[in-house]
Amino acid sequence: MAAMQAEYEASILCHSTLCPLSPTSRLSTCYTEYMTFNRSQLIDALYREYEFLCHDDFDPDVDCTPYEYLTMLNTLSDAELVAEASDDDIDEFIAAWS
Repeated sequence: MAAMQAEYEASILCHSTLCPLSPTSRLSTCYTEYMTFNRSQLIDALYREYEFLCHDDFDPDVDCTPYEYLTMLNTLSDAELVAEASDDDIDEFIAAWS
């Protein structure tokens, strides 16, 4: 019973923070198993945020174009996309930028 409770609590933690658990956990890839959003939604939100940031502060000598950024986003793993968003609440991030 205690093991089932621990697994349930880990899944809730994972769902709310989207953080990978320890490698010994069965839920070590929880950020992909319990996501309430999909990969394309996260890529779209990251792209829209980047477009917004580039609107007023774009330096072509340093920054990649929005198209180059989108191309780079499509090459990232799910975990790397979550890290790129670097937001505590990914669902809220997606809602704000979609």
